[in-house]
Amino acid sequence: MFGLTISFINAFKYRDRTTIMADILKSVRSSRQGMRKTQIMQSARINHIQTEKYLGYLVNCGYIVSERRTYVVTQKGARYLQIVEIQTMSSLK
Repeated sequence: MFGLTISFINAFKYRDRTTIMADILKSVRSSRQGMRKTQIMQSARINHIQTEKYLGYLVNCGYIVSERRTYVVTQKGARYLQIVEIQTMSSLK
């Protein structure tokens, strides 16, 4: 049991950029009305500086849009997330 907890924690210790972006997109996609920055930061487990950096990048790429201080995933963002999830599933085989 203890070993399982440590491996679970270590799974989130080091994440690459793609994983962080996917975590943000999953978080935003899970909310019907969109999410605010603080909610995204908490849900994706990233700090304020990372939140600003990644949200800026995702908006510039057209993966998310900002509507009245909330962020919503676009169709392009949903497709990107599907590709990442497929690649993740393929690498587990």
